[in-house]
Amino acid sequence: MKALKLLVFSLVAFSFSGCGEELFDIKFGLNTKDVSFTIPATSVAGEIILDPTTQSLNLDSLASANGADISKIKSVKVSKITAMIESPATADFGLIQSGFISIESPGVPLVHIADITIAPGAVKEFEIIPLDVNLMDYARKPQLTVAGKLVTSGPVLEPVKLKLKIEFSVIANPLAK
Repeated sequence: MKALKLLVFSLVAFSFSGCGEELFDIKFGLNTKDVSFTIPATSVAGEIILDPTTQSLNLDSLASANGADISKIKSVKVSKITAMIESPATADFGLIQSGFISIESPGVPLVHIADITIAPGAVKEFEIIPLDVNLMDYARKPQLTVAGKLVTSGPVLEPVKLKLKIEFSVIANPLAK
C-alpha cells in the first residue's frame, strides 16, 4: 500500500514538474477606460492630433482583489479597443485614412498601443486591433495618458465627438518568485 501511494505521489509530482509556470497564471481585466476626444472642424484634409487625456489606475487593489500581489503580475496588455462616434448623429469614420493611439505615464516614454492602417469606412463604430505591447511599467503608475493622431482624407465639416473604449488584460502568477 505504501508503495502504491509513493508511486501515485511520484507520478503526480512528475506530471506537475513538466508543467510550466503558466499553469498557475491568473488572468483578469484591468478597469476599462473610456476616453473621449473631440475632432475639431477643419477645412482641409490632414493630421488631427487627439489631445492627451489622463486616466487613473489602481492596479494594486485590482491585483489584490484577484488573489495576486502587484509584484506577481507578469503582463498588462490592451486586449481590445473600440472606437465610437458620440456626436453628431450624421458623422461616421468615413474620412479617417490612418492614425495611431498611444499612452504614456509619468517617467515612462510614450508607446503606441494601436495603429490604424486600414480606413474603417463609413461606420459609426469599429474595432482597432491593439499592438502586442506589455504595459506593465505604465500600469504600475497611478495614471496613464491616452493620446493619438488621425489622418483624414478630407475636411471635417463640424466637430465630431468620439469615444475609445480600451480594455486591458492582466496576467499574474501568485507562485512567481
